[in-house]
Amino acid sequence: MDWQRITNSRFGVQFGLVLGRAIPPKMGYRLAGWLARLLACRKSSPMVAAVRQNQWVVRGGNLSPQELDSAVAEVFTHAGRCFVDLYHNLHKPDGILARVADSPKTQEYIQRSLDPDFGAFIVAPHLSNFDLCLLSLAYRGLCGQVLTYGQPTGGYQIQNRIRAETGLQITPVSPETHEKAIENMKNGGFVITAIDRPIRRKAHYLNFFGRPSPLPAGHIQMAIEASVPIIVASARLDETGDYQIDFSDPIPMQRTGDSAEEIRVNGEAVLRLIEERIRANPGQWLMYYPAWPDVLIGEK
Repeated sequence: MDWQRITNSRFGVQFGLVLGRAIPPKMGYRLAGWLARLLACRKSSPMVAAVRQNQWVVRGGNLSPQELDSAVAEVFTHAGRCFVDLYHNLHKPDGILARVADSPKTQEYIQRSLDPDFGAFIVAPHLSNFDLCLLSLAYRGLCGQVLTYGQPTGGYQIQNRIRAETGLQITPVSPETHEKAIENMKNGGFVITAIDRPIRRKAHYLNFFGRPSPLPAGHIQMAIEASVPIIVASARLDETGDYQIDFSDPIPMQRTGDSAEEIRVNGEAVLRLIEERIRANPGQWLMYYPAWPDVLIGEK
């Protein structure tokens, strides 16, 4: 059974919405935890295999089999909690705002998103409840264009429609949306996207956790063309049970005169910040695709 395809399908998302409304969160956490432990044991599943490989790398490549099993179970258990919190509150703006902490940095960037003289590209890893946190930013007043997966499944289409209800501009990736994003940033707008999903058959790799990874670099090219900085934003669940959003300071793009080198230097500078965020909470990194396709568990 392909759990990844099911959870991303129209049926999977609609089922999540119904279930999220029907049961209390505490019961949802228990159910999600039970399902997570079952899923984590399915080592033949491509999704589980990808999480195992990713956790092996980000935790230093020296886990025992038992430690790796525990790390993978932690990822799926956290994903289940995020799933419950997201779907229980999807149509409850007050519930979303109550679950995601506000901060002076959040307010600073909300105000900057309204400033016609300050454009920026906000990039994020798939850490913790990034969708819930994105919705909270929109409800608090952040304006921006969100670049999403270019070939959305039925489930992604439903998620994009819900995101758009907050006032965010939701645009699946295409050459046309790239041009629109660059123009938006030149005019003082914000563009937002996740950048840690690997790309199949990518020719040029970036260094990530000390290993070459086929990660996207289009955000670097667009930021350079628009002459705007990049801001790293990441979500995390803290020890009190609240979700936090951590923003970096603006990262200006370095110019070297060599376009390929500019993409590498700037891309890896951004990834180093994302590495720090993932290392701080590896069990909250919800990446279900292999970031290092050629890595074998057990190698150094």
